[in-house]
Amino acid sequence: MKSLLKLFPLLCLILLNGCVVKNVGTTVEHTFKGDYYLNSGKYEEGRESFAREVQENPESALAHYYYGRFLLQDNDYKQALVHLKEARGLDPRNADYHFWTGVAFGGLNDVKNEEASYTEALQLDDDHLQSLIYLGHIHLQNKQYQKALDLYSQALDIWPDSPAALYNRALILHQLGRSPEERRGWLEYIARYPSGEMARKATDYLNMLGDFTFRNHRLGQQTATIEKIWFEPFSSTLDASSYASLNVIGANFENLDKGTLQIVVYQKNNKDLAREKAQAIKRYLTDEFSAIEPKQIGISWFSEPHKLTIKKKSLTIDESVSFFVTAK
Repeated sequence: MKSLLKLFPLLCLILLNGCVVKNVGTTVEHTFKGDYYLNSGKYEEGRESFAREVQENPESALAHYYYGRFLLQDNDYKQALVHLKEARGLDPRNADYHFWTGVAFGGLNDVKNEEASYTEALQLDDDHLQSLIYLGHIHLQNKQYQKALDLYSQALDIWPDSPAALYNRALILHQLGRSPEERRGWLEYIARYPSGEMARKATDYLNMLGDFTFRNHRLGQQTATIEKIWFEPFSSTLDASSYASLNVIGANFENLDKGTLQIVVYQKNNKDLAREKAQAIKRYLTDEFSAIEPKQIGISWFSEPHKLTIKKKSLTIDESVSFFVTAK
């Protein structure tokens, strides 16, 4: 009997370890499989796989979590909420489960519970990046600008390249009238994300502050955000820092099947320098892009400031280069 009693704790340990190994194995398998389907965009396969997992392992928080994630991909917010809440109930200390439950609430326009879910996630992990950003979005929508700004700033401490936090931080500074910080915010956003619709909007806001470091140029059916074309001081010699911008212009125009690229240079009170700058730009583009013929580029130059309107605001630039495409 004594020998059996001595063996009993060892037998229990072996049995318990067996359960732990099994649970760990299931956890690893669910995580690997779930992340694989999500990252590879195989949402339908993932949904079908975890629908079976939920049936076979109803006490698995991970199974419910991943099934809920795939249901979100189908915009089935109601069913997603059921399984994400189940995952949260089975493992209430997991901040991710609270966050994604909030996303499901958001899909159902239940903002009160959405906000509560992100707040709960941050109570568990005060550096939970997604919750910081999404809770910031809610405060921004509610015009609680300082609360939103604090959350976005915390998010940027974790991920300095977060596009949503960068853009919305600058937008809030615009709403608060903090122009010097707003200008810095737009420049930081465009420096990281220089193309696309949000870059164009950021550039408009930047220009309205009187900063023309970046400009939007209409090229055919597309609008390109381009950094200012720089020249060496008191000359028409292109600065090397502008080659990348001109290459974007050349590549965009080269891909158009028709039209003439127009280059317009404004140089206040110096028409000769304006002409020389226009010629220098045309020469660079025809040298670098063999498919662009000189006759496909038209140039104009003016000694007056460039006057333009952005969002109904009249602006003036003393030194400016503009690009656009006209039909043949």
